[in-house]
Amino acid sequence: MSRRLVVVLFLDLVGWTRLAERVDPEPLQQLLDQYYEICSATVEEHGGTVEKFIGDAVMAVFGADTSREDDALRALRTAVLIRTEVGRLRAPAAGAVPVEIHCGIAAGEALVTRSARAGLRIVGDVVNLAARLQSSAVAGEIIVNETVAQLAGPRYAMDPVPPLTLKGKAEPVAALCVTGEAALDGSGDEPRMVDRRTERRRLRRIYHRVAGDRRPAVVSVLGPAGIGKTRLVRETVEGLVAAGAGPVAVFGNCPSYGAKGTYAALVDVLDGLERQVPACAELLRTDQRIAGVLAGLREASPARPATAGPGPGVEEVSWAARELLAAAAATRPLVVVWDDLEWAGPSLLQLIAELTGDLRDVPLLTLCVAGPEIDGPDGPPFPDGEVIDLGALDPVDSARLAVSLAAGHGPGEVQLHDLDLDLADRVALDSAGNPRFIRLMVEWLGTGRTVDEVPPTITAMVGAMIDRLPPPARRLLGAAAVIGPSFTLEQLALLDETVPEQTVPAATAAALARQRFFRATTDEGGYRFVQQPVHEVAYGRLEKQQRIAWHRRLAERGFSPGFHFEAAAHLLGGLRPDDEELPRLARRAAEALLAEGTAALRQRDLPTAIELLERALVLAGRGPGRWRQVAAIRLSDALMLSGDTRRAQEVVADALRHGPDAPGRRLCLVQQSLLAARLGTVAEAGVEELRAELDGDGTDRLARCRFEQLRMLLHLARGRFGAAEEAACAALEHARADGDAYEEDRLLVALCEVRQWSPTPVRGKLAGCAELVERFTADRFLLLPALAARARCLALTGDDAGARAALAEAGSVVEQLRLTMGGVLVDQVAGMACSLRGDHARAERHFRRAADALERAGYLSVSLGMRVQAARECARRGRLDEAAGRIAELLGRRGEMDVRGRILCLSAAVLIAAGYGRADPVLAELPALLDGVDDPCLHGEVRFDLARAARLLGDETGARTMALAAVDSYTAVGATKPLETVRRWI
Repeated sequence: MSRRLVVVLFLDLVGWTRLAERVDPEPLQQLLDQYYEICSATVEEHGGTVEKFIGDAVMAVFGADTSREDDALRALRTAVLIRTEVGRLRAPAAGAVPVEIHCGIAAGEALVTRSARAGLRIVGDVVNLAARLQSSAVAGEIIVNETVAQLAGPRYAMDPVPPLTLKGKAEPVAALCVTGEAALDGSGDEPRMVDRRTERRRLRRIYHRVAGDRRPAVVSVLGPAGIGKTRLVRETVEGLVAAGAGPVAVFGNCPSYGAKGTYAALVDVLDGLERQVPACAELLRTDQRIAGVLAGLREASPARPATAGPGPGVEEVSWAARELLAAAAATRPLVVVWDDLEWAGPSLLQLIAELTGDLRDVPLLTLCVAGPEIDGPDGPPFPDGEVIDLGALDPVDSARLAVSLAAGHGPGEVQLHDLDLDLADRVALDSAGNPRFIRLMVEWLGTGRTVDEVPPTITAMVGAMIDRLPPPARRLLGAAAVIGPSFTLEQLALLDETVPEQTVPAATAAALARQRFFRATTDEGGYRFVQQPVHEVAYGRLEKQQRIAWHRRLAERGFSPGFHFEAAAHLLGGLRPDDEELPRLARRAAEALLAEGTAALRQRDLPTAIELLERALVLAGRGPGRWRQVAAIRLSDALMLSGDTRRAQEVVADALRHGPDAPGRRLCLVQQSLLAARLGTVAEAGVEELRAELDGDGTDRLARCRFEQLRMLLHLARGRFGAAEEAACAALEHARADGDAYEEDRLLVALCEVRQWSPTPVRGKLAGCAELVERFTADRFLLLPALAARARCLALTGDDAGARAALAEAGSVVEQLRLTMGGVLVDQVAGMACSLRGDHARAERHFRRAADALERAGYLSVSLGMRVQAARECARRGRLDEAAGRIAELLGRRGEMDVRGRILCLSAAVLIAAGYGRADPVLAELPALLDGVDDPCLHGEVRFDLARAARLLGDETGARTMALAAVDSYTAVGATKPLETVRRWI
């Protein structure tokens, strides 16, 4: 059996039934014998096979055993000749009228089988379509489908007919009527050389502008597959290098198959920089962090087995790439070519956009080569760059290119000196002006093939190429296509039956490389398909059952399990939708995609995470268990992080609607409340109802983990930091018991932040920070909160040098990874540290900067709290009037603040009023608010404010009482620095 593109021809005699009613069977049989002989001989003469005779109907197929590039043309010529020859026959009846036929031809995919009992059989919709087209044709007509027209249209004139409503077809079918052979114009002047002169000149001008001004530029080179985009760019860049223009040129190619949003092209680019630029090689040798990022990207390649942990985060990847590109462009102009960007995932496109936007003062020319489909609904991914659109070559240029290629003008081209202009015109015509098609056709002519063996379209052409390979090579080609656009001999060995034992895969792969099906890569035993159509056709010709088996085997060996299990599930669903194995296979695919999506989520690669988790959600809906709910929760997290709150809520609600009684229902209910809590709209009563429901089921650890996170958020909103820490610890225990590293990472960071304000002694907080610093050394995004917390704790203990060092490291992370909100965190802690050491002017600047950034980001409540802190520092600088005005204004907005900001605002108002010799009535609000909060440092700070206010108003007893209460608060938590300040004041 084999799957392939075939051309099916159906024809029968017009009026046969009426004739059979009036004529004796013997002369009818003589007519049929003559008719059968004409049909059989003509079909065989043109390389086809008669599949069956059915009364007066004949079915023939072209391409059943060996595909040819002109199978559609052969079918058309066969039909025309049969029509002519049969027209010379006469009906054995009065009047002896000429015999007429009507014909239908369709091209499409079919399964071709042979057996001793049934012989040749063609199975597929293309057979029914050809029969229906024949039924719709009137006497003498040849009706074809659109695929035949695309394959043979240049050689035959065709007129569209109104869409046909055919039996068994849900929608009308587009069809054309063949009116005769097309008149081909073989004339023309001496053809000019084809080298895209205009586009080359434009690219060179842009490069020289970049090099001269030392300013970057982005150029998108767009056009359909095979039009010559890659060749134009490569030859132009290589020409610049050869001419001594001085650029460093590196190339990255995006794979079209397998996992998207990966960085395979980025690895190509960075590897190229390491090889060509000594400064980059030195940077990778001396900076272990950059080297680690590149190593992590290599390990995360979809062609490699899945690893236990995630690779570097998107922020680290962006930073490392930026550092290497900047180093490369420091001394020489740099040209970076991103090829086949239409296959890039959103993560890579976003990274390229960030790099081109960030590197504004370096001579960097970024060339983005892609198909026109890269322009999405929101427009091109690089709207600020220039665009070069490549169209098809005209027939004259196409023929000239064929002659040039045949003469060997260019590295690696074949030698075919006797390609005459007629043959070149044929190549030009059948290539439809596509340089890649021309090149492949000329290469095959150079191997001794004839022009009739060159397919008129890329699909037919590749099919013909594959069919001429020996069976072991065809089998290896198919196996490689299942692995992906890039593969290794080691991976082929996993598919044990790929090649019979007596053959050598390495030798077969090398032979295919010599024939330009593959090209060797830098990986050991590694190859890549030269052209995407070869990969697609080789994959499509495999039986689906074989594809399923190989996809499963690769997935079970750990190679891109999400992609391969998913592909197997989709294939099985199309092949046997009722197969009892399908739900289990879909579940394995969902589990693998869920794991990969969660890993991307841990790296904050949100576009990739969302794509993988959406696919997991679709597959999880087919299978048993709670996987749909788990996938929905993870997808909800990713959407929430991306800022799409509405979709985050809809995903969870949809999971509840589709499985109201399924396992995981409680998990979705908890997630709904958790999302509501983040938006400040959850009610305590609803939380208690959830607790009661969860108490009846202790097995769903993820649901209980998320419930404790919900409790943590509610406690934080009310300033109950100790209770929030307790809830975070309980959630962490559930995550660890469940082996959920994603939840564990999130909770460790949350716990580190919560502990800053909780009653836990500073010594315990520092121990927790040390644990996190060690855990997140390779992920500085998660390391940042631990560094900030460590700096705060060290400042509270009076270790000013240690606090400064932690803040410097945190600031470096913020700068290198471009973390805007991380800068807010650093400013907040730096403001506190400056205040503790008495540098109130600098403290005020830090708090103001944090407030401005928070307000721009839309975090109004926290922003107001930072403005309160800045106003307090203003007062400590002795600028009492200014501080009083700012606090009075903020006091009017205290209802918009979180509880911590409100308390500090009231406390500052009381102290400032005392400075003017009066008691402020807002003092009455403080006790109740303060009693609801268990942050010892906040208690100490407010009580010290009240102590100073009491002294200013002459109440020494009250002042001492409050000061001693402040001492107790600071002592309880081990905050020695503010404790010393209070004791000195006493």
